[in-house]
Order: sequence, then C-alpha cells, then structure tokens
Amino acid sequence: MKARIHTLISQMSQQMYEREQVIAQTLLAAVAGSHTFLYGLPGTAKSLISRRVAAAFEVDAYFEYLMNRFSTPEEIFGPVSIKALKEDHYIRKTEHYLPCADFAFLDEIWKASPAILNTLLTLVNEKVFKNGEQLQQVPLSVLIGASNEIPEPNQGLDALYDRFILRLVVEPIQQAGNFHQLLQAKPGSAHLQMDEPLKITQAELAEWREQIHEIELPALVFQVIDLIRQYLQQHVDGLSVYISDRRWQRVAYLLKAAAFLNGRSQVLVSDLYLLKSCLWNQLEDIPEMHKLIDQAILEIGLHADLQLESLIQRKDELEQQMLNAFYYTDDVYESYLIQDKEYLRAVTHLDHHYQDKVLYLLLNKMDSKQDFFAVDASGEEIRGIVCNFNGGRVCTLKGGYYGLEEVVTPYIKYPKGSARRVIDENLVQQLRGELAQLQNALSEDLALLQQRFDAQSAHFASVFVAAADSAQLQQHVQQQLQRYQLQLQDCARLEQLCQG
Repeated sequence: MKARIHTLISQMSQQMYEREQVIAQTLLAAVAGSHTFLYGLPGTAKSLISRRVAAAFEVDAYFEYLMNRFSTPEEIFGPVSIKALKEDHYIRKTEHYLPCADFAFLDEIWKASPAILNTLLTLVNEKVFKNGEQLQQVPLSVLIGASNEIPEPNQGLDALYDRFILRLVVEPIQQAGNFHQLLQAKPGSAHLQMDEPLKITQAELAEWREQIHEIELPALVFQVIDLIRQYLQQHVDGLSVYISDRRWQRVAYLLKAAAFLNGRSQVLVSDLYLLKSCLWNQLEDIPEMHKLIDQAILEIGLHADLQLESLIQRKDELEQQMLNAFYYTDDVYESYLIQDKEYLRAVTHLDHHYQDKVLYLLLNKMDSKQDFFAVDASGEEIRGIVCNFNGGRVCTLKGGYYGLEEVVTPYIKYPKGSARRVIDENLVQQLRGELAQLQNALSEDLALLQQRFDAQSAHFASVFVAAADSAQLQQHVQQQLQRYQLQLQDCARLEQLCQG
C-alpha cells in the first residue's frame, strides 16, 4: 500500500515543482472523502493540482468551473429543461454538471452568488440536489475549492467553509533551481496518463473507506488532541479559532486515512502534524497555529504517560537526603553552655585593651539584627563592646576605648560540606532501598520509551507530513532518551556516595 501510494504521488507530481506535499495531502483528503480548499495567487497551478489528483482515481464524471460574481446556477447545476417547463415542471438537466459529478473543482469559489453557495452547501452536506420536486442523489465524492481570498467570518460562508477539512496554501515557487527548471520545461499536462494498476478504483475506494474506520487512535494521540483543544479554548498566544465537533470528527478520519495509506493499523503522534493543514481559518492564524501544534506534539511526544519529571524530582530529593546523611549541609558552630544559655566562642582584636580576648556571643542572636553584649567565661557582660549579627552569621563589634569596629566569626566546629563524624546507618540503608526503586522505575520507563521509539521512528517519515516536522519529533524523542540515560548515570553516582 505505502509503496503504491508513493509511486502514485511521484507520478502525479511530475513537473509540479514544490507541489509534492500539496498533491499528497490533497490525494489523502480525496481518499478520506474530505473536501480540500486551495488558497493561492493566480498562476500557482491550483487547477492543475486538482486535475492531477483526479487522474489518480477512477472517475465517472469530472466537473470543473471558474466562478465569478456573474456565474449563474445554470452554469453550475445545469440548464432548466425547456421540455419539462412546457409541462409545468421546473427541472434542470444535470448531466455533465455538478449534481452528476463524482469529482469536482470549483475555482474562485467565494466569488459565486449566495444562491449558488447555499445550494452548494446543501449538496455537499446532504449529498442531494433538489431538482424541481425531486431530491436527486449526488455522487460527489471529492470537492476541491480554490481561491486567492479567504472568506471573512460572519459573512454567511462559515458553514460551507467548515466543510473544507483540508486547507492548503499554494505558494509560488521559492527555490531558484526549481524555478529555472520550470522555465526550461514544457507546460505540464493537465490530463496526466497514470499507470492503470496504480489508479484507485471506485471499488477499492469504497473498501478502503470502510477499512479506515478500523484504524486505531491510541491514547497518546488523544492526549495531543485534547491538549490542542485546551490551548484553543484558553486562547493561548491570542489565537481565537473555533473548530466544530463535526470538523474534529472529519479530521480524525483524515488522520486514520494517513495511517492506512502508510500501511499502518494505528495513527502515530507524527501523523498529527497534518493538523497544521486542517485547523486554521484565516491566514493570520497559520503561524501561531503551527507553533501551538508543535508545542502540543512535543509536550506529549511518546513519553506523556511516563514519569520522567516526577522521577527527576524524587532523585533530587534523595540526593539532598543523602548529602544530609553523609555531610554537614550547614556550618556547625562550637557552642558553650553558660548559665543555662548557649553561646558561641569568638576572639576579638578590637584594640590593644581587648587583644586576643575571648568573647561569648548568644547563639539565639545569630541571624538577627538586635544589639547585645557579649559575656566572658563566667557569664559577666562585657559592656564596653556592642555586638550585632546584622541578620547574618558574622558579628560586628563596636566600641572599645577608641570606638573602633571589628567583624568576628564564631568558631566553626564542622564546616559546611565536611563529612559527618557519626552516620545513621539505618537511614543510609533506607536511602539505598529508595535509590534502587528509583533506578528500577527509570530503567523501566527508558526501556518502554526505547521500545516505542524503535517501533515507530521508522514510520515518522510520511509523504503527507513535512520532513522537517517528522525530524523534529524524532530529535525530541532522542533527547528524552538521553535525559533518562543521564538520570541513570546520576543514580550510579548517588549509589557510589552511599557506598562511600
């Protein structure tokens, strides 16, 4: 299946420079029975794209028309039968017109009159055409609309515009090399002769559309879609786009069709890049919508149901507990009990009267900004010197015979970062057990993510998705795998710490 579709798209894209992905996605929409809107300036091969895509199918009746504001319903839906009119019946002769077509291309669609567009909406929505007193069943399977303008909101065109599930911008050729080839080439054939074995028959198409319903939408895909809907509801980045439930349903079927044509039984997260061609309404929506979709896909990735972030947090907590168990995490000061109060020892050199004098500073004054007096070894206050820790761990002394100032540091018994003299072995054993559990959890998640990546990464590349998008997802998953490996290496370091 996948090889056939690739060959089909390759043949359809002959001399269609920088149009391969537009053709591929339009073909995808046609297989899914979804309608496509092509936006682009005149001369960007929009009508040729439609004819090329139609050439890939077994088509009974192809209808194409260039709309303008003077177009009449007769030109689209068929002329009124004079014979029937004489018999007092208002019936159109619809053969060779839109009501009898199974594949149609309507260029400059938004230039048509309201009468035509309202009839078209009923025809597209209900697959019927009211021909006089009769409801004529319409075989229309694929509709491609094109224009160099986007319908403005609240102009009565929202309902019809909503039926165009796929919305593609057809740009002029960008690369100079491709443009030069275009100038050298003969005009592209509108009626491309496809290899008959490649063509999609009507029987195949009907069978495929039934089989597409069986394609699975896995949990990770639902999580990405839910996140995108959440972003849109919250108007993230100022983006205000309404996506109807009907459109979401058709988009989901389009995703299934992409998986089916790639020979898969389930949709992959990488397929969701197709949403970039489905969820915008106005041209100004496109950059922010692309950014939002990228963000949602990478946030979920293949790892959303795994616990990397919480495991990293637990590892950091364990590391802190281990450091606390083996090392002093703060300076430990030598304290002295004088008259039932704890004091810190310091030596002053404020002036020659206090040279090398031992002072004792109240422990509870540390980290405060209160003035106080130091005491001597007997507990007598030394009133000649005013002390203040100034909210810190070093004490400022002011006074003496000459009113000088000095900063002293209380004696530190165990500096911060030095090894503890006594270690709680029970606590260490507990921490070792918790570390082993953490390593197991990280290893299990890593194995699961690696398994998913090995199974899916080869399928990220899709003819329906831009190569840069699928490469972005692949790189992101590889970065997640590296993060797991780094955390396991960090756990090995903590294991060595426990053993030391």
